[in-house]
Amino acid sequence: MKSIFVFSDSHGHPLPPHIAAIAEESDLVFFLGDGAQSVGDLALHKNFYGVRGNCDSLPLPEELVVEEEGVKMLLTHGHKYGVKNDLLSLSLHAEELGCRLAFFGHTHLPVIEETPGLTLVNPGSSSCPAFGQRTYAYTCVLNGRAFTKIVPF
Repeated sequence: MKSIFVFSDSHGHPLPPHIAAIAEESDLVFFLGDGAQSVGDLALHKNFYGVRGNCDSLPLPEELVVEEEGVKMLLTHGHKYGVKNDLLSLSLHAEELGCRLAFFGHTHLPVIEETPGLTLVNPGSSSCPAFGQRTYAYTCVLNGRAFTKIVPF
């Protein structure tokens, strides 16, 4: 089993120490953009994957595809796919790449939307949520299956 800590939209604010400890203990860490300069020591995690958001200037890729335990996953900030309007473009792109999970940020709203063959996950914002609490996503992948939960803090 692989555990994945997913966060986005930190906008210059580091994760609180107790949340950063959870990330450090995870098998993989995914950062989905906007605030890359505040990722700090998590960027040194042996399995850190980060993408650039519309507010980032660091030289990160715009998207990545990562495969673990037989599950192919797309990482993107989401702004290039118009995720503030709908998730259709992102869904089509993820399916085109053969991904079963698509992680995105940008909206600051946590969401898990499941469709046949594809799950879309936005962990929300780790520093400035649109509504409610700061959040991250925690995913477990095992034998070709993935399970994700949004975790408020």
